[in-house]
Parts: sequence; structure tokens; C-alpha cells
Amino acid sequence: MSDEIAERGLVCVFASSLELTITIEQADEGDEIHVHPGGQGFWIARMIDHLGEGVALCAPLGGESGNVIASLIAQSGVALVATHRQDESPVYVHDRRTGERVIVAEQTDPGLSRHETDDLYSRTLETAISSGLIVLTSRYRNAGIPDSFYSRLGSDLSSLDVKVVGDFHGPDLEAFLKEGRLDVLKVSLDDLRGDGLVDATDDRTVAAAISSLRKKGARAIVVSGGEAGKSLVSLEDQWYRVTQPTLQPADFRGSGDSMTAGLAVGLHRGLAPQEMLKLGASAGAANVVRRGLGSADAGLADALGESVQIEEIADPNGA
Repeated sequence: MSDEIAERGLVCVFASSLELTITIEQADEGDEIHVHPGGQGFWIARMIDHLGEGVALCAPLGGESGNVIASLIAQSGVALVATHRQDESPVYVHDRRTGERVIVAEQTDPGLSRHETDDLYSRTLETAISSGLIVLTSRYRNAGIPDSFYSRLGSDLSSLDVKVVGDFHGPDLEAFLKEGRLDVLKVSLDDLRGDGLVDATDDRTVAAAISSLRKKGARAIVVSGGEAGKSLVSLEDQWYRVTQPTLQPADFRGSGDSMTAGLAVGLHRGLAPQEMLKLGASAGAANVVRRGLGSADAGLADALGESVQIEEIADPNGA
């Protein structure tokens, strides 16, 4: 598998867990039941595939639910690098027939054993080395994986000169930056607020948090989720405000994951910084017109690129 990843130039995506999602929707006649793989790692990987790049997804799977997830992923364009877990992979059943999301049943993730964690680490590192670029996502509901998993990855990926795109925050991000560096960090304004890094949404406050993260080892930072689809960006010692086109949403969820996928594809292709930002913003915008996370159409994303506004701005810190 390592040779194939290197030969095909696959982008590596790490997921601490994948879940089986079962959603009941109202149809014109009767009900519709949708069964899909789920989780941040899969949604980012699927969007990378939709944007035309090969992708290898590293994740643990177990039990009947894990077998179903693996079968469904095999039908997508995503290559699965799975490690075995003794327990069942998580599952949820949601009812959306009323227009609201109602939890019918959930099978939670009990976490990984020490040996399962070691297996996941080894396969992830191997795949990242073969790829040369990895996208790291957050721990699934903080289950099972210790902070040291991320700090070790930070150290090892940096020493091996693997490019890293991060879409995580909080303890995961802090642990990683203790030992490593990020080429690109995509984080939402809500996540920064939830972590206590910002208490307001003005540019100066957000820029101060960005500058602090850059000093810790994040080379480029995109903070999404601002008013009217605006993102504040620090990239190569230059500051930008990126504005996505505003579209009527079928589903707001997943725009941030699709943006991360676009940024990762741009970095993988060696695009100029502003072109990478444009691809990330257009992929995020395209996702909202579909029901289904990480499923935007590449043609629409490409068409929307001309409507993405990238404004070079002065350092909001006043430097």
C-alpha cells in the first residue's frame, strides 16, 4: 500500500474514528433512509477526492458497523488504510422527517486500547511518509487517544519533513504544536471562542490569537466562520480577508471541512498562496448547496472561484 500511495501521489487524511450514519428523511411518498460513512476525516477525504486528488484515509474500524463502513468507503474514490479495533465502530440513527435532527439511537465510541492506538499511529505515520502530506483532524469526542498521540505526530512529522494541514483545535492542537509545526491550520472562529482564545470577533482580537498560534509553530492560519462568509488569514507574513460567495444553503454543515480539503489540495498541487486560498474558499462555498458533508461538486467549486474575494490587508495587530 505504501508504494501505491507514493506512486499515485495520494493525500493522507487521519481520522481517530469513523462512524456509520443512518438518517431518516421525509420523502414525497413514505420515508427515505440514508446510510453513509461519517466523521470529519471521511468528509474531508471525500471532498479531496471530489476535487480530483487521490486520497488515503487512515482510521480504526471494528465489528459489524466497521465492516459496513469499509464496504461503503470502498464504493467511493477514497482508499482506506484501516487498523483493527476490537470494539464496534460508532453508529448513529437520526430522524430528520420533521426538519429537525432527532437522535433515535447512538452507539458511542469506547476508545482504543493501547495496542490499537499504537497500530493506528504506525499506519498513519507510514502513510503520511509515503504521501508527503497529511491532513490531521480532531479526536472523535475525545475518545481513547491520548494527547501524546498528537505530540508524537508533531515531532515525527516535522523531523521527517512531511507537510501538515490541520483542522483541529483545543488540546489536540496544543499537543501537536508542543513538538511540531503546521504548514496550514484551518480553525473556525467558534472553536477559537470555545477554547477561550478570543472573547470578541473584531480583527484585532482574532489576529492576536492567530499571531500567538503562529509563534507556536503554525506557519499559515485560516480562521473561518466570520460574518458574511469572511475568513481572516495570516499567510507568509501577509494578512488577507477572504470572502466566499453567498449561496442559498441546503445545509450549512460541512463547509469548513470542504474548505480544509480545498486548502490541502492547493498545498498538494503547489499552488500560489492566493490560489490555494481561493480553492479552499470556493470548495467551502460549494458544499452548502448540497445535503451531504464533503460532497460538493468540483465543477461548481471551480466556477465559484472567480467570485471569491481575496483582499490583502494591513496587519490587524498594528505592527
